[in-house]
Amino acid sequence: MYTERTEEYLETIQGLINRTSSPAKNKDIAKELEISPATVTEMIQRLSDEGLVTHAPYRGVELTESGIMQANNLQRKHLVLKNFFTRVLDINEEVADQEACALEHVMSDVVLERMCSYLAEKGLCNISETTLPSKCSLSREHYISLVEMNEKTKGKVVMVALPKETKDRLTSLGMVAGEDIEIKRKQKQGCISIITKGTEIALGNEVAEKIFVKPAENDHIHRRRGKHS
Repeated sequence: MYTERTEEYLETIQGLINRTSSPAKNKDIAKELEISPATVTEMIQRLSDEGLVTHAPYRGVELTESGIMQANNLQRKHLVLKNFFTRVLDINEEVADQEACALEHVMSDVVLERMCSYLAEKGLCNISETTLPSKCSLSREHYISLVEMNEKTKGKVVMVALPKETKDRLTSLGMVAGEDIEIKRKQKQGCISIITKGTEIALGNEVAEKIFVKPAENDHIHRRRGKHS
């Protein structure tokens, strides 16, 4: 787990790159964080040693793939926290933004997934695909519903967006965020059999389409264009 200071740098660098469409300059990072350029130079070297950024003289700082993933995850936490504060707790946006900034650095991925699931269940998730970072695990490019998967393919559960009673029943069977699943068979009657934790579970399409999965690498998927015959 990275320190709050490291995350602040990654967040700042990503913000500068997004605004200028070019590598971030040390002087701009220093201005954003209100610190000296010498301090930035020292920290950039440390981030480079950790494989989070690359730095070229006279060009600037860019995030590596690992740096991008970490910055995107941090942004996702901020968006989910702010959404929860404004839509569930009815806190005004300015205060919600400040609180999200403070808590995003200590929020675990487990709490993040549970909060995402809760917002989805209540129909309160207003984080659109255009708002989510491109590498976010809830970006539509990176997850699909169970009904979109082919037989014999595998994946990891990302979110279960179902009413509490149904979700509790599935949880008792091992269907929770973070668990690996495999599509055993898809029947014409609109039923899908999956395997999780060694247990076979039969799900109707109306339930399966509310369970979202990140497909395993190299597994081919079928994105449903209409109802299955």
